[in-house]
Formats: sequence, C-alpha cells, structure tokens
Amino acid sequence: MSVPEAAARVRPYTPYLDKLAAVRPAERWPLVRGWISSEPRPFFAELRAHAPVYETSEVTLVAKRADVIEILSVPKVFTVDLYKPKMGDFMLAMDETVVNYRDKSVMRAILAWDDLPKIRATVAEVADEALNAAGSEIEAVQKLARLVPLRIVQRVFGIKGPDADLLDWSYANQMDQFNNLPYDDRPDADAIHQAAEDSRVKLRALFAALIPARIAEIKAGTAPDDSLTRILSLNLPAADHFGMDRVVINIGGLLIGAIETTAEAAINALAELFARPEVLSDARAAARAGDDAVFDGYVWEALRFSPIVAFMFREAAATYTLAKGTAREKVLGKGTVVLPLSLSAMFDPDFVPEPDAFKPDRPFHTYLHFGYGHHECLGRYVGGTMIPEIVKRVLLRPAARPLAPVDMAGTPFPQTYRIGLT
Repeated sequence: MSVPEAAARVRPYTPYLDKLAAVRPAERWPLVRGWISSEPRPFFAELRAHAPVYETSEVTLVAKRADVIEILSVPKVFTVDLYKPKMGDFMLAMDETVVNYRDKSVMRAILAWDDLPKIRATVAEVADEALNAAGSEIEAVQKLARLVPLRIVQRVFGIKGPDADLLDWSYANQMDQFNNLPYDDRPDADAIHQAAEDSRVKLRALFAALIPARIAEIKAGTAPDDSLTRILSLNLPAADHFGMDRVVINIGGLLIGAIETTAEAAINALAELFARPEVLSDARAAARAGDDAVFDGYVWEALRFSPIVAFMFREAAATYTLAKGTAREKVLGKGTVVLPLSLSAMFDPDFVPEPDAFKPDRPFHTYLHFGYGHHECLGRYVGGTMIPEIVKRVLLRPAARPLAPVDMAGTPFPQTYRIGLT
C-alpha cells in the first residue's frame, strides 16, 4: 500500500466539511444556514467530531456542549448587543446591568410559582374546549397551540386586547427579533422590522387605555388578580426608577415571548411524538395516568430532537480564548458573531449518554429549551407548564393522529398542522 493510499484510508468521512471546503468563503454561511434548517443533527455531529469551533465570514459556530455553556456563562464577553436594535432597552437586550437585574426581579415577583397549578388547569380547560369544539379534526396551530397561550396572555398576564391584534403583534416581534438578523441578509428585512415597529406602537396604544382603567379597578377593589394588576399594585418608590414605561415594556414582553414560542414548541413536540409510535403509546399511558412529572419528560425529550431554535446568538465584546487548554482552543476576536449551537449541545455524547436514543427520563438539566445562564427565559416555568399540558390534552384523545405534515408555509414558524380526532 502506498503512503497516499494509506492516508486516504484513515481520512475521516466529513461530507459537510468537504462541501464547505470546496466553495468560496462567501458561499459557506448560506450553505451552513440551509443545513441548520434542514439537517442539523448530522451536520452538528460532524462539527462536534471534526470542527467544534467553525468559522465562516459571517458567524462562528460552536458545537461542543462545554463550549456552548462557557459562552452563555460570560455575558459580559459574549453579549446580547445584537438584540438591541430590535428590543431597545428591554432587559433581555442588556447584560448584567442595573436595569436587567431590577426588571428581572420585579417580573419574577409577579410571575409567582404558586400560580402554576392554576395556569395548568386553565391550559387544560382552554385546550379541551378547543378540541371539543373542533369535531372530527382540528387545525392545531391556529385553533389550539396559538389559542391557549393567547388566553393565558389575556387571563393570567392581564393583557385584554383583541385576539387578532395580540396574535399579530407577537408574531411580528418574534419574526423581527429572532429571525431577522444582520447575518441572515433577508431581502425583506426592512419590511419585517417595520411591521414589528408598527406593532409596538399599537401595543403601547392598547396599554394607554388599559392601564388607567386597571388603576381605577385597583382603587375600587374590583381588579382581577393577574400580572398587570400585581405590577401596578407594587407602588415602587421613584428611586427605583420603575415607572409606567417599565410596566409597559415588561408586560408587553410577556405577550411577545409567550404565544409563538409556546405554539411552536407544542406543535414540534406533537409531531415528534406522532412520528415515534414506539414511544407514543407510553406517552399516552403516562398522560392517562395523570403523572405530569413522567408525562412532561416525553415532551422535553421530543423537543430535544425538534427544539424551537437550533442556536442562540451572541457578539464578542472583547477578544476571548474559548475552550482554553483543550485541543479545540480558539481565540475569538472582538466583534465576532458567535452561534452557540444549543441543539448540538443537547446531543453531545460527552454530556448526554446515548444521545441518539429517545429517553423521557433524562434529567431536566440535559435540556437547553429555555436557554442557560444570565439570559435564561424569564417565562420558563409558565412555558414549562403550558407546553406539556397542550400536548397532553391532544394525546388524551385516543384517536388523535396527524392528517398531514406540519406546514411552515415558508416561514420560521408552523402555520398549519391538521390533527384527526375521531
């Protein structure tokens, strides 16, 4: 055997990296973006094995779980500055600031853990009403997965607005804030951003009418116990700098964060479970048994295979050495846009045993569904209640089955998903 032949035999099989090496640097990110959408798991597996920190002209991908966690653990270095043009001075666009610390504390105080059983019961009630009214089949995105969080926004958060408006405003901002970033280079970027700006103007107009009315109800002792009443009842001193502008931006954030994310997660989990008949019967048995802790494990594991996002995005505020002291150590320069690949992290065999197996009893810290560290989702416990209960109400229907695949209609979000019920 010649030396070149021997070298060829030991060369690893790296089809994705080979394709990237064969194209011009400017063509690599679009190729990568497509794989992240269409075939993320095999692509990420190759990155973890052979290029755990992969640079393109636009972004740097980080595939190993230890490195993803390292990035999300140093928010002063890997910042959320890319969010600022979309979110303004909302706390999620700030890293370890006075405003972030204060606003997060206030919002956690009004989103009480004690409310979770009541929220779960409300989810069950709204979902069952929708399923009962649907007849032989339901279009599950519009009529169930978006409807349930919409009712939670109205009844629990206290944002009493028209259904169509609240749905539109949530969708417009999710599109702009998480699917319209500079490195995406969308041809419709300006239109998407303008739609989000317009929706925020309308949302502020709603609050301009809603808040005075609610203050009057509080004074009269007739206000409902919801998030809006609670935050308006705090009466924080002026020295805390939590005025009405902070009330509007933070309660508005509950709307923007609740509907599309919950809907997508519920639909993704349902589709993943329906596609796995070997675990679907066990999930249904857990639902019938009424043990939510067991049942919810099926949902979180299903979402590991089909999460609502495959990555987060951060911008380096300073030059930083990632994975220092390891073979994959990499110096990332100031200004580098970094994509910590959360989906990849949940399949890293260094942390997740048998990562390709469906195991509903994995510990919850396996998952990164609600982010990690400083910017962990504010509503993780509300979302962690809504999402599995929506899925459970469907699976409690013995005949429930998909009638067609999930249709994204060219968008980042599910648009239709027909489920037969009889």
